[in-house]
Amino acid sequence: MTDQPTDLQASIVICTYNRPLLLEAAVRSCLADATRQQAKFEIVIADNSPSGHAASLVAELVAQGHPVRSVPASPPNISIARNAGLRAAQAPLVAFLDDDLQVEPGWLDHFLVTMATSGADAAIGPVRPTFEQGQPPAWDPQGERFTRVLDMPSGFILRDDEANRTGFTVSTASSIWRADRCFADAEPFDPAFGASGGEDLDLILRLQKRGRHFVWCAEAGVWETIQTNRTEAYYQVLRSYSGAQVYAAIMMRHSPTPVRRGAVIMAKGAVQAALGILMLLPAAAMDAAQGVQGWKRLLKATFQCAMGLGKLLWWKKVALYHVEKPRSA
Repeated sequence: MTDQPTDLQASIVICTYNRPLLLEAAVRSCLADATRQQAKFEIVIADNSPSGHAASLVAELVAQGHPVRSVPASPPNISIARNAGLRAAQAPLVAFLDDDLQVEPGWLDHFLVTMATSGADAAIGPVRPTFEQGQPPAWDPQGERFTRVLDMPSGFILRDDEANRTGFTVSTASSIWRADRCFADAEPFDPAFGASGGEDLDLILRLQKRGRHFVWCAEAGVWETIQTNRTEAYYQVLRSYSGAQVYAAIMMRHSPTPVRRGAVIMAKGAVQAALGILMLLPAAAMDAAQGVQGWKRLLKATFQCAMGLGKLLWWKKVALYHVEKPRSA
């Protein structure tokens, strides 16, 4: 963290990797809609792309008088990008956005109110999908797999451990944090999870052990642009497998008895994979007989099998963030 200007209320850190058009939409969304109450904020772009594509956008916006800066972050690794953005941030509160998100009007205002009224160390907001192809995939017609919304009021306390499961995985996607309380470590986001994901869950569990509190902010919503390639069955199966690997690795890391915890997770993974395999054959038969409904059952069984295998084979994490090829969007 650099020296803090006295009037700056929040730094919005946007990490970007090979998506210049989406990045521009995210930044312009913040400039237009982040506040309706004239809250004072800056935007810090942590540019994790080899091409350094944020530079031209920043130059244009700075010439127009907007409070936007960029910092380089390499090699490609989401944790390295988040940490670089944090080091450059100047405000006591740091909000995170991904480069494929656009904020709803008053997004930052709602976060500031929730932080002030709850006294929490961090707040998390809902993420809803908008699909590049215009509609959700046929196998998920409601877009449920791409929606991260908790049906709770603002101020609801979030915990993400085995004893206090809410059915909702907290993340940095749309969030705000007290910098002095949450980012004391030299590298708050562990680069070991920077290619696979899970760096935010790892930090959150670490902070919970230190007594930090996280709350829900129902009004601070964002819209995530779901690129067409991310709706493909192959990618979603790989994401299920990778997510299970990350979950297993992080839960063992933060357990007081990691060997025992690992054995339990792997045993559950074996059962989950076996049940998934048992479901695959009848699901495949129904796929041919029932069209879309059969296809949905087939994918559900495949997702379950992939998650089980991920828990079994947790130690060699898939570099999920490096699977996708660079693209202009």
